Amino acid sequence: MAVQSNTKLAPDQRLAKGALTLPDAIAISVSVIAPGMAAFLNVPGVAATAGGSTPLAFLLGGIACLALAFVVIGFTRRMASAGYAYTYASRSLGKSAGFMAGWLYAFGLACFVPMTMAGVAYLFSDLVGLGESWWFPLFLIGMVLLIALSIIRIKVTTRLQLLVGIVTIGIILIINLVTTVKGGAHGNTGAPFTFSHTVSGGFHGVFYGIILGVTSYIGFETAADFGEETKNPRRNIPIAIIAATAFAILFYLWTTYSMAIGDGVDSLAGDPLPLKTMADRYLAGWVGTLTEIGAMLAAFIVCVACATASTRTVYAMGREGVVFRWFGHTHHRFHTPANATLAVAAVSIVMASISWFWLPDDLGAGDALRTYFFWATVGTLVVIVVYIMLCFGGIVFFRRTHRQWNPLAHVVVPLIGAVVFGAALYGSIYPVPPTPLDYTPYIALAWIVLGVLVLLALRARNPEAVARIGSILGEEGGEDAAGLDEPTAMGKAAPIVQ
Repeated sequence: MAVQSNTKLAPDQRLAKGALTLPDAIAISVSVIAPGMAAFLNVPGVAATAGGSTPLAFLLGGIACLALAFVVIGFTRRMASAGYAYTYASRSLGKSAGFMAGWLYAFGLACFVPMTMAGVAYLFSDLVGLGESWWFPLFLIGMVLLIALSIIRIKVTTRLQLLVGIVTIGIILIINLVTTVKGGAHGNTGAPFTFSHTVSGGFHGVFYGIILGVTSYIGFETAADFGEETKNPRRNIPIAIIAATAFAILFYLWTTYSMAIGDGVDSLAGDPLPLKTMADRYLAGWVGTLTEIGAMLAAFIVCVACATASTRTVYAMGREGVVFRWFGHTHHRFHTPANATLAVAAVSIVMASISWFWLPDDLGAGDALRTYFFWATVGTLVVIVVYIMLCFGGIVFFRRTHRQWNPLAHVVVPLIGAVVFGAALYGSIYPVPPTPLDYTPYIALAWIVLGVLVLLALRARNPEAVARIGSILGEEGGEDAAGLDEPTAMGKAAPIVQ
């Protein structure tokens, strides 16, 4: 299969090559991780089941993401593509796997758009004292701003992401430092890193907590989506990914530990806003308010980042004819995937409407937070499936391309990631979570089944499009990337798995 370059595409199918620098790539990954928003909104969700063992859930999720980061870096050092998981899976596990990876990843990131914008509406209303009736209008206003920011030159968006991220993270780190130095409510302890302080009981509480824990890490690899728009991508994208992953792990471990000792290890599960509680208790009330403002801005920025990451996958599939080619066209002036952006925004509004107005609620969290946690869980479930695919794809990829293949680095490390992600999937199903979160595994499964049906129809009606899956790269890594389609250095054939 011939590999097509981004520069050979029609002008209205090209992205703005080289528009992003290394700081931009780092900003994209860190902004999708959204540590400020996650610390404010995700941690209470994890603590609802993991309780005082919440730091352990984040530690296990971080180990899995670090293993996956190793795999993704292995791919990005050899090829750059807007398709990311779609392209990497297709060039390691085969065309069908590539399609399913793109199908799931685009949907998963799209789920985080209504999730995060609901968080923006909730936090803004809380800050200015508006009632629940304002939540959905605020959501719609935010979506209009999202479309504008996603279509203008992407560099403008990343600069804003970097500024908001630095300020918000800086405030949280100050809170962590003061809380830790003061010893929290009962002194510093290693108890938060054990299984003995969960709400629902031992392993189950931590494993279910990993779901929202992984949600908080999702995005560490998002810079790979912008491989065609980044200068020197096979150098800068790996640096951005490892920097974002390492920072996220350290940040979350310290922040969740500070929350656990700040509230008291056995009291964390009952606090809806532990970060604000810490700021009020150990610093001053205005610091808590400032933290909430930072979380709101971070939520908006990550919403924009998730939308742009999702649209890159849709765009990559569209330009190869796997989905409607209309999605594969870029804006004539800004060279951003405007058509895909509008589609993702429209779908996000529909998704929010479903969870907001039509789903039952046993959570008692209100419409905005119900939407937040519902789509966070659905999105994480499908993205975890993609992560597991990439872990196994990495094993295949490394075996085919590495002259100095190492079973510990190239098999065991990816398997560690796959096992922890698998534990998170198990924890999301058993024990059964409260309504409407108990619907989420079925929605994820339905999307997988729909993707299989679309793929079968595509194979029957347009096999040429299937052959093009993963064929367009912004930049290749030479012999190592070509090794997927040619005999390897060890002289063995390396056929593409169909």
